[in-house]
Amino acid sequence: MKKVMILLLLVLGGCSSHVQKPEACPDEINEWADLLMYHDIEYIGLGKGGGKRQKGEKLGEVTFQLADQACANHQIKNGDAAFLPEGTEIFESVDYRPDFRLIAGGRLFQVHRNEAAETIKELYDIEGKVTKLSRESGNDGSHMYDYSDEDTKAFIEDFLSLAYVGFDGIYADIKFRNPVFLRIHLEDGSSFRLSYWLDANAINPGAYATDRMKSIIAEGGRG
Repeated sequence: MKKVMILLLLVLGGCSSHVQKPEACPDEINEWADLLMYHDIEYIGLGKGGGKRQKGEKLGEVTFQLADQACANHQIKNGDAAFLPEGTEIFESVDYRPDFRLIAGGRLFQVHRNEAAETIKELYDIEGKVTKLSRESGNDGSHMYDYSDEDTKAFIEDFLSLAYVGFDGIYADIKFRNPVFLRIHLEDGSSFRLSYWLDANAINPGAYATDRMKSIIAEGGRG
């Protein structure tokens, strides 16, 4: 069930997955998102929105590549990566906490599950780093409009205060419902997508939003 939740979240968030079927495995299809596991935190590679990458201190290395080697029942553990070769070095991303972002294989990885976090602020190291909030098309991911500075500030303030319950915690209320897609833009030029289910007032990576957040998104951009 956990793997299904990961894959659904990534599809909604705009990340890609990859299908592998090692010959040594049973008759199962292995679908691996672009993940990396480090210090009991699962990270996902940022494609669109990766922005600038400045490596900090080396933290470790990839010890196992999942693609072409791991079966569908593999339990993800520290050092596992979907597509990074074994021995790929893992670095801090300058200006961010390592529990939020890492750099590996020249790419940026961002947290999508951390059971130690209790709030979105503890999960996402973005306070004081957001430049704008925008809306994207649910059809092709294209930019639709930006929210005003005032609305962006209010939305992010509330977003960071939310209790983090994880994607499994909101899944029962969002399944079979269509989200709207938002993008948070940061000072370093990077960005990432959020899925927001207005009917359930739920938002990934797993939280229930405030009425003020819902009002901002429902009314549309004014910037």
